[in-house]
Amino acid sequence: MRLGPGTGWHRLQRQEVAAIRPIVPFLSRARHRALTSGAGALALAVACTGCGGKSEPAPSAQSVVDRAAAATKAEKHFHFVFDEEHGPRSVTGVHLVFAEGDVAVPGKVAADVSGTFVGLPLRSRLVVAGGRYYLQDPLSGKWRQVTVSTNPVAFFDPARGVLSVIRNATQLELAGSEKVGGKDAYHVKGKTTVGAIAPLLGNPPGDRLVDIELWVDEESGRLVRVRLAGAVEKGDPDDATRTIDLSRYGVVVPIVPPKSGT
Repeated sequence: MRLGPGTGWHRLQRQEVAAIRPIVPFLSRARHRALTSGAGALALAVACTGCGGKSEPAPSAQSVVDRAAAATKAEKHFHFVFDEEHGPRSVTGVHLVFAEGDVAVPGKVAADVSGTFVGLPLRSRLVVAGGRYYLQDPLSGKWRQVTVSTNPVAFFDPARGVLSVIRNATQLELAGSEKVGGKDAYHVKGKTTVGAIAPLLGNPPGDRLVDIELWVDEESGRLVRVRLAGAVEKGDPDDATRTIDLSRYGVVVPIVPPKSGT
């Protein structure tokens, strides 16, 4: 059947308009929601550009070292690990390549050690007290007084030890932050002279520079690691390193000197 411009035709137009009319406000509302949502998201994004706040500037390398020297100097009891890699061969006295134990400042150390004794491999127990060094004979279990080239007590001497070395280090630079013992620590690099570390390692004094690195607990400011790298005397390999880790600050471990021959 054909539909012309009569009554039927107008009825169809009215039906189409009636069908379309409800859709128009729906589309308008949807468009409004999209526009307002987009504007809200943009406003939120702009507002959040400052949500993080301003980050604090990194401290200077010198301020990190100064704080470490002061905070560590105040401590009288702590645990240490000394490790030497690619060091020189010694044929006199006791030469330590590894030591782990406890310190009571001033002048007391008790540690498990390994190294050489008159050139022979050694694993034993070392106690330092009253200015004397006691080494336990690994075979008989008896104690005897000895001389030690690598001086663990000197490491922690307030006047000439590690703290004095880092205080007088030069060319300091902050190398970032790293995890040491599960804690965030500032990493500082610098230089020191072989003369400055002579009381620690027993090497001849001199002005030659060697690398020094230190790691400082960001929260407490205490020293947690020191590393010396490079040859400190003639015959020393260029890749020699000595590392000292410090931990368990404030934990008191009684250190009693043994009797020689017992």
